[in-house]
Amino acid sequence: MSLPPGQRYIPSMIIYRILGQPTINMDSYRLIIDGEVERPLQLSYSDLLSLKQVKVKWDFHCVTGWSVRDVEWEGVELKTIAELAKPRSNATWLLVESLDKYTTVVLIEDALKSGILALRMNGRELLPEHGFPARLVFKDLYGWKGAKYVYKLTFSTEYVDGYWEKLGYHERGRVHLEERFKY
Repeated sequence: MSLPPGQRYIPSMIIYRILGQPTINMDSYRLIIDGEVERPLQLSYSDLLSLKQVKVKWDFHCVTGWSVRDVEWEGVELKTIAELAKPRSNATWLLVESLDKYTTVVLIEDALKSGILALRMNGRELLPEHGFPARLVFKDLYGWKGAKYVYKLTFSTEYVDGYWEKLGYHERGRVHLEERFKY
């Protein structure tokens, strides 16, 4: 696919830790899946590793205008997690919370289309600055939708602004449509 409008390639990712880098206790870490689901879940890191893993290679796009070619991500597809939790048909949004208190929101349609809970990047375990233990990535959404340090996924019937959405970023964030801002 071609470079999206308003983007330029750079050689490597710029590290953003807008709310700092959390200290993570892997003994107590759990990914919580709740909200409008038939089966709420709490998955440890080893549980996540035991689920079917996928590997993809996608360009990564930041809303500020930079892109990195061919970043390789490995992890669990969000549709696999959804199959386990069984979201109710009325759920339309996925609310995401991170250990650093960062939040974002993703339309379930987008989450299940290409969303991956990444555990590895470019052939190795995620580094802390890239979101260890788990981060979200989406093929066609800007990077701010790909929260780092993810610990909670809530299937919801209602839209709730996340960190950047409260500051005017677009609800959906599709790269090729340049959905950068709400207005």
